[in-house]
Amino acid sequence: MAVTNNLTQEAERRVHKTNYHHLLGCGSRNQFPNPRMATQLRCLMWLTLLCSSMAHAANMSFAPGSQGKQDTITIQGNFVEGDDHKFRKLALQSLNAIVYLDSNGGRLDPALEIGNMIRLRGYATAVQDATCTSACAMVWLAGQPRVMNNFTSIGFHVPFVTEKNGKRVSTPLDGAVAGAYLTSLGFSKHVVTYVVTASADETHWLNAITARKLGIAMTFITPDQEYQARADFTAALDAQLKPQSDPNAVAKLYRSSAQMGFAGAQNNLGDKYETGNGVPKNPVMALYWYTRSAERGEPTAYLSLASMLSESSQDPEALVEAAKFAELARTNLPPGKNKNQAEGLVTSITQKLSEADRYRVLILVKRWMPLYQEDYVMGDTTH
Repeated sequence: MAVTNNLTQEAERRVHKTNYHHLLGCGSRNQFPNPRMATQLRCLMWLTLLCSSMAHAANMSFAPGSQGKQDTITIQGNFVEGDDHKFRKLALQSLNAIVYLDSNGGRLDPALEIGNMIRLRGYATAVQDATCTSACAMVWLAGQPRVMNNFTSIGFHVPFVTEKNGKRVSTPLDGAVAGAYLTSLGFSKHVVTYVVTASADETHWLNAITARKLGIAMTFITPDQEYQARADFTAALDAQLKPQSDPNAVAKLYRSSAQMGFAGAQNNLGDKYETGNGVPKNPVMALYWYTRSAERGEPTAYLSLASMLSESSQDPEALVEAAKFAELARTNLPPGKNKNQAEGLVTSITQKLSEADRYRVLILVKRWMPLYQEDYVMGDTTH
């Protein structure tokens, strides 16, 4: 985004002083992908730059964490003047918190001030089963880490004002203010462009794939959930190794971890469904959990999918998918028994494919990108 030096300097001054006089719009009724989002009100913005009288201050609450877990700060509703002061009072109570957001936007100045406080204090931000657009999305970006899930809507558009005739108009200074804030958080020019190039009448909706391409680090699981998910996964592995282990108890632990989004547990729960060990045998559920694990970049899940697909069908399309996952497993698994198995599958499956289908496999492997790359993946294990 190109702006004049004067505009950039003015924007930086306003970012550092956190004294903004612009709003991010609350969006329009026809822009949202679900009915709940479609019911939001439009912000009316002209001269006074105040939201309409139907907008309410954001509701904020604080809940202390238990047994070493993070404190929780919840923000719901549109941002108005003074919300940054409310947030500061809550933030003074916590050195380690995660901020849950559910808002359609509102005033930009208090939102960016809240974002600055979140970054300064090292808080995480999360939007789960909720909507976070406009000013709210700018707050979410300040978190470390940032959390979202599959039922989250996070949207960006340029700040704007509304003229007497109802036309929404953005100004270079509006974009410069947003850009300077993002730059101060360490984001690249690609992120700045993505955020501020959506016009006042459209919204750029963020998903995991777009976030990865832009270099916006995010996760689908909160730190506390990740800790518990890993603990359940480790407990399941330990229980499984006992001479008289309870298959039902092991499967229960894997399910708990899998439902919190831990890829290793998702793969192992899929194995339980494939073999009928601790749960009723169900190939559909096995395929479901293997796929969820693969979407999080678990190499062992690539092997599981390649094996299951190649054994269950000789259909050319299924074999192409099997070959794709076999190659992904061969490439990403560490040296060991599983990697050797993957190499064998690559050879046996590709022998059944035409030259054209082999070429398709190479293209599919090159294009593969997990929705989220799990930091903690399994080693060479047969569990």
